[in-house]
Amino acid sequence: MNALQPHPYSSPKPPRKPRVRSQSRQSRPRQSPHRAAAIEAAVKVGINFLFAAAALSALVKLIPSNLQQQEDLRRLQVEVDEASSQVASLQADFDRHFDPQQTMDVMQEQNIRFNPRQRQVVWLNPDLEKDLEAGSTLEGQE
Repeated sequence: MNALQPHPYSSPKPPRKPRVRSQSRQSRPRQSPHRAAAIEAAVKVGINFLFAAAALSALVKLIPSNLQQQEDLRRLQVEVDEASSQVASLQADFDRHFDPQQTMDVMQEQNIRFNPRQRQVVWLNPDLEKDLEAGSTLEGQE
């Protein structure tokens, strides 16, 4: 009852004939079972060697390019720092020119006119003042 029963719709298979080996096949020497594994390993090693050579070639081309880009980046960073200091200076000057509290000072710097409410101070050399006083007394005596 537990034995395998043929499927009712399948046709019975004819019995197999035993295989007869020809003498031409028997005369050829059999390959060792390890030869296929050795060939497969050699192919894998060869392909890996090609991948390694391609990667090495890419590195040889990329390293000088990378060094050049780093040098360019350093040079640009120096230029950016210089430009930033110039921008800061110009920004401070701009802020000073548009500061309402310093408007009069800026106008006075850029114009030869003076504020009419400002008093002019003239400094004189004390020795020159004595000479002038002495000269005026001499002129007054004549």
